[in-house]
Amino acid sequence: MPNVVMTELLDTMEDYGFDDVERSTLARLIDDAHKELCLREPWPFLERAESISQSAGDASVTTTATLGKVISFVNKTDNVVLEPLRTDTQMKDFVYDLDTQGTPTHYYFIADQLYVYPTPDSAKSLRIRFLTEPTTLNENSDDALFLWPAKHDSVLLYSALSKAYYINDDPQGAAMQQVMESRLQFARQDLWMKQYDRPDRVIVLDDNEYIY
Repeated sequence: MPNVVMTELLDTMEDYGFDDVERSTLARLIDDAHKELCLREPWPFLERAESISQSAGDASVTTTATLGKVISFVNKTDNVVLEPLRTDTQMKDFVYDLDTQGTPTHYYFIADQLYVYPTPDSAKSLRIRFLTEPTTLNENSDDALFLWPAKHDSVLLYSALSKAYYINDDPQGAAMQQVMESRLQFARQDLWMKQYDRPDRVIVLDDNEYIY
């Protein structure tokens, strides 16, 4: 797989005067900046959709992409919208039926592992929409591991540079952080607006909806 994005970021950081820093160290700063930016907001570019063939007797759910936050989850086989459960609620409220098998109607997490309840009594077709999360990058990371959009890679670069300046106690760090935040505002406006087909509007249902 190509390694263009990381290589270009490292080369640019060296052009900014960090050619005396190990590239592995610069890569860790890029990784830190990448995680911070991706996890700062529930960005649309993090959204994923997957169809899952869930085996009978298996309550644990595995997605291809790293699962972060569930947006929506349905049991397509039985046309059921799966509802979220707190882990402690699942154990306390269903204490007598924890091992029940049937039609999945709920989902819950134990740590980062996703489960459905009840355990499927037969093979089920599940569909899930979720936010994925970044994995750890290094100097040899493939381009596909970068979630942050390439068209706004300057935000990622300036974030990493600000961290590099800070670890050297260079006052340039604060200035670079401000530049990054300014670029991030522009990126935010672009990344959140995906449709211009119809403007957002308020629909008045009755007279009580009016605000005088």
